[in-house]
Formats: sequence, C-alpha cells, structure tokens
Amino acid sequence: MKLNELRYFIAVAEERHFGRAAQKCFISQPALSIGIKNLEASMDVSLFERTTNEVLLTPEGEKALPKARRIFELVDELLSLSKDSDSIEGRFNLGIIFTIAPYLLPKMIPLLREAAPQLQLNLFENMTDNLLPMLKTGEIDAAILALPIADPTFEVIELYEEPFFVITPKDHPLNGKESISPDEIHEYDPLLLNIGHCFRDQVLDRCKEINATNSHHHSLETIRNIVAAGHQISVLPKYALTDDHLSELLHYIPFTEPVPTRKVALVYRKEFTQMKKIEIIAKCIEDLKL
Repeated sequence: MKLNELRYFIAVAEERHFGRAAQKCFISQPALSIGIKNLEASMDVSLFERTTNEVLLTPEGEKALPKARRIFELVDELLSLSKDSDSIEGRFNLGIIFTIAPYLLPKMIPLLREAAPQLQLNLFENMTDNLLPMLKTGEIDAAILALPIADPTFEVIELYEEPFFVITPKDHPLNGKESISPDEIHEYDPLLLNIGHCFRDQVLDRCKEINATNSHHHSLETIRNIVAAGHQISVLPKYALTDDHLSELLHYIPFTEPVPTRKVALVYRKEFTQMKKIEIIAKCIEDLKL
C-alpha cells in the first residue's frame, strides 16, 4: 500500500469518475486505474463498483474512505512538525541564573517582544546546579548561564563576557585607588553569595585569598544594599552595577589586568530542534552589545 494509491482512491471516491480523478491527480487514467487495482489487491477487497455511467463505493470502500482521509491528516501533522521547528511562535521555557536575570532581562525582553511578538516566554530563575538537570529532562528549553559548562550533551552559544568590579561604600579607604589587584581584596573581608551560586565560585577562583566562610547572602541586590549601608566590600559583575537610588552611596573600583571576568552563554540540548527560537533569543542579547 502506497500513499499515492490512497490519494487516487480518495480522488475517485470524491469525483465518482476515473477520468476526472486522474486529472485531479495529474496522472493518466491508466496509471490511476493500475494504482487502484494495486490498492485493492493489497487490501484484498473491492473498493468500487464500476458501471458504464458511474463509479460507486462498495461497503468496504465506504469504511475505508474516512480512514484514508485520516491518514493524510496525520501526514499533514507530521509535515507541520518541520514548520514548527522553524517557527518563532509558541511557548519557550528559558532558565536563567539569579545573578544574571535582574540585570539582563529588562534589557532583553523588550527586544524579544519586538522581534518575536508571538513567542510566549516562560522564565525559570534558579541556580546553575538546578537548571542543568531541568534542561536535560526537557523541563526548560534553554538556559542563560555562566561558563564553563562541561556536559557534552549541551550546545553553547557564547553571548558576552562580563568583567568584575570591587564595590565599596563611598567613605571606604579603597576609594582612592584607580584599580585593585584580585590578590588584595581578601584583606577587607568581602561579602560573598551563599554556597551554590556559581558567581561565588567564580569570585573565589579569581580572588583566591578571600575567606570562603564569609557567605551568608542570597542575592547580589542584598549585597549591594549591605555595602551601601557602609558594611564591608564585595565583588559584583559589571551589569549588576546599576544606576539607581544606591549609586550615590557606592563606589566601584575596576580590577588590574588580567581583569577577572565571567562568560555568559545560552545553553541548550544538542538534540533540540526549535533552533529559530534559540537564534532569535541569542540575537536579541547580542544586539545589546554588552
């Protein structure tokens, strides 16, 4: 049984005439007749009563017709899958880590709404160690994370590199310095995020003398507020240095070369098929020129 034979069967059933059905299928009438005979042979039934003036469906043909039509509905559904993979419409579940979300999303989302207004973006804010299992099981489609990501089942699109800064109260002794070495700041007991945040690990990796036990805070915004209140110093990524009501209470000091940085990337499964959605999200972030 072949799809073309089923198509010929539907055409004859609708036209009740072999000649018109052949024209509808863009083949010769003999070829269509052979196709019908082959289909009947494979099904071991007669589908049509052939008379001089008209063609009628047999009872078996009447039963077969809706099933044949359903087969082509299923074929159309299968073909639509390839169209969906190239679509930027519908749902997209995006994970993003806590130390990036509040600073990137307000910039990215307006561009994404303009570029893909029919895309339904569902956001999942969490830590890297929680987002990667969600990505692997398909609970989310992609995630915005800080590198490195070692799992070979994922693909990575690097988006931007973000330098780190030292953040101090306005009246802190460090404020006279134009830059500071990562080896110096441990002397001032900088505040850190809780264990589990990858940004905490990145700071400790680049500023190795810091006291790793000084980590009691759940967000960079909490740390910014504590430093603005005049309590200790910390290290923040560049895009967490927002211009807001705390700015007049804070001072930012760049690091000396080589400057500690983190690379931010869009991560997705290698088998993921909806690449147009991945590409439009990556482009919106890259267009920010961070």
